[in-house]
Amino acid sequence: MANIQPLPARNERKAPKWDSQYEEQLPTFFEEFETVAKEAAIDSDDLKMKKEALRYVDAKTMRFWRSLDTFEDDQKTWDEFKKEVLSNYPGAEQVPETTTDTLKKVVTKFAKSGVSNSQELAEYHREFATVSKSL
Repeated sequence: MANIQPLPARNERKAPKWDSQYEEQLPTFFEEFETVAKEAAIDSDDLKMKKEALRYVDAKTMRFWRSLDTFEDDQKTWDEFKKEVLSNYPGAEQVPETTTDTLKKVVTKFAKSGVSNSQELAEYHREFATVSKSL
């Protein structure tokens, strides 16, 4: 039998962390929470997963997540809850929305500053490729 670890306290180094100002980090928070939940052997208990995830978010977020239909309904799964949470944070999309304006901003940024060496060219290439691939 595997060594079951208790869920870490909120302030422990291993605890999952998420600052609600950074919506794009919410999927990573869920991944980290699921990792510690598996170590604590609660990953197959949907009710416990929903309840215990709250210990790692701020009070305002906790109140909001508790108000969600998938939290209140004991028949709803962890995955359904997680999906509903994510749907309320547009910035948490796995692939951020990009537009041609975003691409124009990248081009303009480097046109203004100029590209004078291979390091700057590589930086431009990374930013351009990241945005253009998602269009």
